[in-house]
Amino acid sequence: MSSPRFTAATAGSAALALLVASAAVSAAVASTVAAPAGYVAQQPRDPRSDVARPETQREVELKAATTAEPNQLINWFELAKLQEDRGAYADAEGTYKAALAAVGPNKAVLIQTAGFYNRQGEFEKTVTALQSAADLTPTDPLGYQLVATYYWEKAFKDHMINPADKARYIDAGIAATDRALIARADFAEAMTYKNILLRMKAQSEPDAAGRQALIAEADALRAQAMTLTKANQTTSVASGTAATPQPPPPSGAPGASGAPVRVGGNIKAPTKIQHVSPVYPQEAQDAKVSGMVIIEATINPEGSVETANVLRSIPMLDQAAVDAVKQWRFTPTMLNGVPVPVIMTVTVNFTLQ
Repeated sequence: MSSPRFTAATAGSAALALLVASAAVSAAVASTVAAPAGYVAQQPRDPRSDVARPETQREVELKAATTAEPNQLINWFELAKLQEDRGAYADAEGTYKAALAAVGPNKAVLIQTAGFYNRQGEFEKTVTALQSAADLTPTDPLGYQLVATYYWEKAFKDHMINPADKARYIDAGIAATDRALIARADFAEAMTYKNILLRMKAQSEPDAAGRQALIAEADALRAQAMTLTKANQTTSVASGTAATPQPPPPSGAPGASGAPVRVGGNIKAPTKIQHVSPVYPQEAQDAKVSGMVIIEATINPEGSVETANVLRSIPMLDQAAVDAVKQWRFTPTMLNGVPVPVIMTVTVNFTLQ
């Protein structure tokens, strides 16, 4: 078996700018619906187990506001969240439906609705809302790619589903990656997901020839994705954009309220003093999945990593990367002589040899 080699370094290069920007949009959308890399299958809530608390005065005010100004989506969203928080799940669902009825097909409402369903553990309703959101902008591959990640998570991590449903989810995930690739033929992330989903499909394929065909297609996609990723990185370096610093935070803002400041400009990246290599998942090695996971880490004033959020995802490698980064330690970042929390981007490379 191939022996994995790992490298990890802080990302101070705009060679990753295109990949980070694409993944950041996807991550921003996914964070609303619980980022897929961190998704854990949940059982639907039993409505009989929770007794909703009484309606608040703020909800009464928001209902009036949605009637007076139905196009102000923020009022609908706040109302639904308050209803959800007090256990009135049917009311919250009704609010999202009413918002859609008031403003018509709307991506923001559908994404918020998907987030609500996901928190209740209602997978089918979640992906239906995400699919509807993606269909509103069919030339944007990110929406379909997000749908694909949810189908992959469900098929890969939920061991309670029956084989027929697992096969259905795998096929739906492949279809979603195909839609993403129609929108953008060089979308490496969609190729990576389709590669993984095809290998999962091959595992249950009884026909030897059919199984080999699926694996061959997966191998071709994996090679194409790796070529595209390397080409994008080379192009960025050659263009001289590799060392573009981020603008410094506003004057007087850094550390003033204890909020993290972003590395860039006058805020120097802290030095790593403790490195922990990730554990290469066996299933990823078997599937020949490798590449770079990009993580946005928040480092506290003592130098410990408090949060690690995936910006560029490789589904089978994300958790291993996050687990490793959370064990890293850095020198404290000083600002005006005071240690402050910082946000920085780090990368974890998984390479098969």
